[in-house]
Amino acid sequence: MSAPSQLPANIRDQAIAWLVQEQSGCMNASQHEALQQWRQSDPLHELAWQRMGGIGQHLERHRPTLGDAHARQVLQAAPYQPTGRRQVLKGIVGLGLLGGASWQVGSSQWLQSTLADQHTATGERRELRLADGTQLWLNTRSALDIDYNTQHRHLWLRHGEVDIRSASDPRPLLLTTTDALLRPLGTHFSVRHDDAASGSLLRVSDAQVEVTPRHGGPTQIIDAGWQVRILAGDIQPRQPARDSDNAWIEGLIVAERMRLGDFIAELSRYRPGILRCDPAVAELRLTGSYPLDDTDRILAMLQRSLPVGIRSRSRYWVTITPRHA
Repeated sequence: MSAPSQLPANIRDQAIAWLVQEQSGCMNASQHEALQQWRQSDPLHELAWQRMGGIGQHLERHRPTLGDAHARQVLQAAPYQPTGRRQVLKGIVGLGLLGGASWQVGSSQWLQSTLADQHTATGERRELRLADGTQLWLNTRSALDIDYNTQHRHLWLRHGEVDIRSASDPRPLLLTTTDALLRPLGTHFSVRHDDAASGSLLRVSDAQVEVTPRHGGPTQIIDAGWQVRILAGDIQPRQPARDSDNAWIEGLIVAERMRLGDFIAELSRYRPGILRCDPAVAELRLTGSYPLDDTDRILAMLQRSLPVGIRSRSRYWVTITPRHA
């Protein structure tokens, strides 16, 4: 079987993240082990890593031209300091090393995060207050660009989730995703955009939001207490919004008769590595509030309340199974 010409975006993102971490020279033994486990867990992971190898070799060849001490300093800083990461990746992009059908920068969530004005890591939530007084909360794995000038206030959600309480200002406030242009006619709303397949989900908590699909379709105004999904140029039928969907701001994930498979998929957003649910237990239901700052504690709570077990190949590869599997 021939190798695919284009790899899934999430696998490309993971490979790029591992490359920059490896190039830093700061990986410890457990991180090297985690990288090897990631490569071995899926043939596509290994293929992505091999394709990234050329970039790593290019960086190695060009280190002497930068000065060995300076190059090591920059690469060591890259995984931990946002400005360092941006410079390394902008250099990679500038050299054209991510060109081609398989490595398009625009489709890489990891690159979008690193180059965005504001971004959060896995499990991180961040509160921001903008110059006009607008209050933002960024959820896990989110990337947001901010463009304020004398004429407009423009936010671009590259991916992830943001909760917005807008301040009064004569300049219009606009939020853009790949699916829609959103103009609040009030103060409080939230938007989630994970990938093209799921579109953008808008929840309105106060007043109204005007929604214009970016790929055709009429503009609609969504009232407080409702949510809609914008997908493939269409605004899907509105549904009642649930307050519990914004519980992440308080550091919680709230389940109300939720399928275990859906719960684990949601929890995986907040935990690094691979978190999977065996189909044999995916239809179990659970209700409760769970603290997002300690995902190990959540897994332990599941074991106590449901007939499930936890199979861990490593800290970064966990599967929820039937209790005696």
